[in-house]
Amino acid sequence: MNPLDPYPSPEARDAELASLVARMGGEVRRYGSSVEGRPLLAGRIPAITTLPSPARVLVAANIHGPEYVSCAVALGFLAGSELAALRARAEVWVIPCLNPDAYARVWDRQGRGDIRELRPNARGVDLNRNFPLPPGKRRARLPGAGSTDPTSATFVGEAPLSEPETAALAALCAEVSFHAATSGHSFMGTVIPAHVEDPASFATYRELCRAFAAAQPRARYRRLSSRRFDTFTGELEDHLHHGAATWAACVETFPLSATLRQHLRAPSLFWRFNPHDPTPWVRNDVPALAAFLTAALSRPRPPVA
Repeated sequence: MNPLDPYPSPEARDAELASLVARMGGEVRRYGSSVEGRPLLAGRIPAITTLPSPARVLVAANIHGPEYVSCAVALGFLAGSELAALRARAEVWVIPCLNPDAYARVWDRQGRGDIRELRPNARGVDLNRNFPLPPGKRRARLPGAGSTDPTSATFVGEAPLSEPETAALAALCAEVSFHAATSGHSFMGTVIPAHVEDPASFATYRELCRAFAAAQPRARYRRLSSRRFDTFTGELEDHLHHGAATWAACVETFPLSATLRQHLRAPSLFWRFNPHDPTPWVRNDVPALAAFLTAALSRPRPPVA
């Protein structure tokens, strides 16, 4: 019996991606390799539109090893009814797992281990702290903002984009030029837009996050952002906004209140991050992802920092 049921093995995850993409006439592209040589896979679904140059949008997930529910949401996005309307306006890309080495490690250990063992890539780097900061910005010395200590769960790596997973993703984003993107995580039950300091971009993100929450049928996530008290940490959504002119947000599926209701004291780290049944959360978050991306398509792209 699979102790992480109903979540798929690494092989089953990749097979599900291939099946869903093929069903819609798309293709799975290997855009790079992980530290341990596993393929970095992205599904590309062509737009159904007469526009000569349709925009492109991205749904990515599972940059941290234990956060399997975010992968379930990304795959659910490919199977959702909302995809058809989005394809009328844009080419859709989906990356269910940004960190396949960590996913495999979590699977092999049956979800057991501490955050330092299960969160990072195979070199111990927190991939969501390994992206470059905007020009002139510095990392604040705050808990969770990223550490230069290799033993930390938020180790930033030797240099920005030092890891094959982040370097390959940055290259893909530069090549494809996404108009909007989301990055899936768990378990805060929030939507966290890219950190911006200019009033116009901040106001746009407020509207995009409102569209996201309004589309959620079960639990509406709050926007977590501040022009003054937030900081740059080397996260993917910040890099996408400031380095790739992409409207981007982190989506934290499965709120803390829900994980505490599931287990006041979780039997393993895995079951703190993931619901026993991801289906209600997939149904809750897939329409919201589509609403965020659709709303972003109605706005000009942000300027590159």
